[in-house]
Amino acid sequence: MPNISPKISVVLPVYNGSEYLEIAINSVIKQNLQDFEFIICDDCSTDNSMSIIKAMIKDFPNRITLLQNQTNQGLFKTLNLLLSNTSAPYIHLWAQDDIMKPDCLEKVLNFHLSHPEISMSYHQVNYVNEKNEFDNSPISDGTPKIIEKKQYAKISAYWGCMPGNIANVTLTKNAIINCGLFNDNFTVSGDFEYWTRLVNFQPIGYLKEPLIFLRRHEKQLSRKPSSILYAMKQDIPIHKNLIEMADPADKKAIICAWRWKTQVRYLNEALYLISRRENSLARQCLGVLNTEFNLVSLSFRWALIKVMRLLKCSNWFYKNVLKTLI
Repeated sequence: MPNISPKISVVLPVYNGSEYLEIAINSVIKQNLQDFEFIICDDCSTDNSMSIIKAMIKDFPNRITLLQNQTNQGLFKTLNLLLSNTSAPYIHLWAQDDIMKPDCLEKVLNFHLSHPEISMSYHQVNYVNEKNEFDNSPISDGTPKIIEKKQYAKISAYWGCMPGNIANVTLTKNAIINCGLFNDNFTVSGDFEYWTRLVNFQPIGYLKEPLIFLRRHEKQLSRKPSSILYAMKQDIPIHKNLIEMADPADKKAIICAWRWKTQVRYLNEALYLISRRENSLARQCLGVLNTEFNLVSLSFRWALIKVMRLLKCSNWFYKNVLKTLI
């Protein structure tokens, strides 16, 4: 009998994810589409994540492939190991906190089959909190279904990493072959860098339907104070790259948004660290900002936006006054 590969792979990096791990794994196992492979890699968890995974393997034999790192490797090295072990033409990235809706894989696969020109896709999400309270609020988003390089640069420069996480992203094997794997020198922004690299190869697809519940809780990596410093250091060169990628007609507006929104947010995050008494991290953040930008003029912009927010007219300011500065 010929070896027939699955239609889609699901890859799950795990590190100390025991609190929600069983729910996350179960939501994959119970997909309407069953022609998938499911590969999990534990990155040297110190909680009972491995016990949970092994119990799930016992309950669902031949459904899960388990890999184990011998030393803690971090998210992006672990993702690279997982990607290197897949056999399907499409790979859905998964996370240990989140919940797939039953038709997630089916709809993602159909979307890719309908749009073979894309390198990756991402879809909308609903939210669930640490108490398993679900938010099914409708989502309004004008992002197009197919996102070309220059459009990606403009949207990302204004709003940041477009998928926002990895759990709603599907990659194509062809794109991985052509563009390589994640840059494992990154600790926080490796996903943002990778999407930006992929769109230079082929467009990105956007499926306008929430197919997972993304969990919001205090233990997320992105909520750690150290992540603010890492994200700032790693995002700045990505944003500079986005400016270079953009349509020349959009560059003035993008640079204006970069100065008045993104840089202001960086300073706000550094001040937040001070309020949390994370003084060492705050000093390092301010050092990065002082090296990359004019800290005096940045402080003026921050103060002005702060006043606008107190007066509840910051949106008006962004939409109207900033247009005159471009």
